[in-house]
Amino acid sequence: MYETIRAKRMISFLLCVSLLSLTAAFFFRFRWEQAQRREVQLRQQAYSQLVSSVSSLETALQKARCSGTASMLSQMSAQIWREAASASQALSSLPPETEGLQQVQKFINQTGEYAYTLIGRKVSLTEQEYDTLSDLHQAADRLSLELLSTQAALGENLHFPQQAVSAGDFDTDTPEQADYPSLTYDGPFSDHLDQLEPLALQSLPTLSPEEALTQGAAFCGLSQDALTVTGETEGDIPCYRLEGENISLLLTKQGGRALLLTDGRELTAPTLSPQKGAEIAQEFLRSRGYTNMCRSYYETNQGTVTVNFAPVEEGRLLYPDLIKVTVALDNGSILGFESRGYVMNHRVREFTPSGLSIEEAETLLSPLLTVKRRGQAIIPSAGAKEMDCYEFLCSTPDGAECLVYLNTQTGEEENILLLLTGENGVLTA
Repeated sequence: MYETIRAKRMISFLLCVSLLSLTAAFFFRFRWEQAQRREVQLRQQAYSQLVSSVSSLETALQKARCSGTASMLSQMSAQIWREAASASQALSSLPPETEGLQQVQKFINQTGEYAYTLIGRKVSLTEQEYDTLSDLHQAADRLSLELLSTQAALGENLHFPQQAVSAGDFDTDTPEQADYPSLTYDGPFSDHLDQLEPLALQSLPTLSPEEALTQGAAFCGLSQDALTVTGETEGDIPCYRLEGENISLLLTKQGGRALLLTDGRELTAPTLSPQKGAEIAQEFLRSRGYTNMCRSYYETNQGTVTVNFAPVEEGRLLYPDLIKVTVALDNGSILGFESRGYVMNHRVREFTPSGLSIEEAETLLSPLLTVKRRGQAIIPSAGAKEMDCYEFLCSTPDGAECLVYLNTQTGEEENILLLLTGENGVLTA
């Protein structure tokens, strides 16, 4: 009897121990898997940061090559230094045993250190220094493409096996030796800030809903019974909302200016070229009272073309006052209109005579650039201010294009935009 009880107790004890051991095993397994998932997540974030930072680094290096004044060179060098630091931080979060990692880390660090020596520089670059920036840009461009290719191969979730990022993923030539330059040295306008109030609407009368319906129908080329006032919007530009079949229009209460138009009809196969669509857009603006508008850049998308227009005043393109028009390429109808930049910024401006000629300004450009077109433009700057600049469309020795803006008073470079030409149009960086 006693032996039976003792045996049962022993069995119960062993079962409890087994159950506790199993529970502990599951618990520690869960914690281990949780730690593994966290590690993978951190690597995913680090790799995404690395891709973004190297892409920004490549863009900044290209702009530094295109700079011709000390102030712009210093500004771009500071950005290169910051992006290199960001990329270096991301690299430090990747597995240290990753093949090729040290070589990439060395290139990133040297690029940042070299850029740091150029911050605050007061003299122009030498030919050798321009060559160094060109070598760095080419290497950064290759690295950026490799990183994007690896990201695509890993998938959107970027799940990292232990050796996911191999030497071949980082190296741009061979796993044994990537051709990064060795260094010897001493030691983005449509997103500008809006004004506090819509300048184009100042002193204009406020419309009643009935008056808004009349003006809205005229703007859309429709009869009044084709639209209905369905509501109002507040904010910095109070509007009436007008709607019809597939059409939605925001019309400003003050002045009755069209702010945003969309037409959601179904499209058929395109029959018009983007160039023809741009001509239709310009004629539409002229017929609606927007004269002296100059076509800027365009983008095509799913059977439509969207064209940016800027007013021209006294020979200057007014980039803060942009208007965008979208045209259907099946029949040339207007599918979209957006004039927030124009409504917020357009007014009569007073221009100060230029302090130097456009020919004098051209001599201040980087010697690497070849000027293809020149003009004058008002561009937005930080702090909701505007600058009167000479605009130079230039090409680089490797065939890239950029826009360089030099202040008409001081000759300082105020901005450099890289033109990215693709199948769908021209974008800026």
